[in-house]
Amino acid sequence: MHQKQTRAELLLLLAALFWGIAFVPQKMAMEHLPPLAFNAWRFLLGGLILIPLVYWLSSRKEIATPEEGASVKMGWRQCLPGGAILGFWLFLGAALQQWGLVYTGAGRAGFISGMEMLLVSVIGLSLGVATNRWTWAGIGVALIGLYILGDFSQESQMIGDLLVFSGAFAFALQVLTADRLVKRYHALRLAAIQFIFCGLFSTVASLMIEQATLQGAIDAAWPIAYMMIFSTAIAFTFQLLGLRHAATSHATVIMSLESVFALIAGWLILSEVFTGHELLGCGLMLAGMLLSRYGAHAGTHH
Repeated sequence: MHQKQTRAELLLLLAALFWGIAFVPQKMAMEHLPPLAFNAWRFLLGGLILIPLVYWLSSRKEIATPEEGASVKMGWRQCLPGGAILGFWLFLGAALQQWGLVYTGAGRAGFISGMEMLLVSVIGLSLGVATNRWTWAGIGVALIGLYILGDFSQESQMIGDLLVFSGAFAFALQVLTADRLVKRYHALRLAAIQFIFCGLFSTVASLMIEQATLQGAIDAAWPIAYMMIFSTAIAFTFQLLGLRHAATSHATVIMSLESVFALIAGWLILSEVFTGHELLGCGLMLAGMLLSRYGAHAGTHH
């Protein structure tokens, strides 16, 4: 059992690493492609690459079978409506995040996107989900960190930060919707459908308002390849398999490291330099995320 838990936590760590690094290719792709066109390529291809993975994992019985008595819809057609709804929220979140990356840094965006889990608690509260004092403390600390991280003297960067934060709000709605749907539908089929719908929504929106070219997609080939293989197909599968055996308290801490990996990747690859007060803001945001997640975990035991 201990070996299974260690393997599961390693898979979650790799997923957080792939998602953290992803902010770098997302930022670099903006030199060649407009935001919606980039999302169209990454999600359509990511969804398509996930389909054979569904069959492979199902044949190996790697995907958890539903508990006895649970009525889980397993077919592609049954998963279609839920996947389409998730695809819409994912499209909205990814579009705002990608648009924000035109104006702000990869490391900053990684930390601001991490606010998603705090927003899940806030939105959940309005839907009648109980939230304890640890979660509220975490939200307070993270908001102070966000305020310190914000640089009000740089208007364009501030716009980018606000767009990424708005994206985190859409991602929070996607997480809350997914949390309800995965109890009733096949999780990985749902994921593949949501990615394809997100890609389709992005394609339609891009054709309406952007001037994207095929040459731009060719020039952004490696960021697209990274996003579709590592950030979409592999990381999501690792998360799904990891959450089956990892201790909840450990999993929440590991997944929070995505923001740290984004900061390190931005520094190493894009030479993004953070000032002392920006690092303090990031530190407080990370502390807030961990406090909030501890609160969510503690709440399940009382």
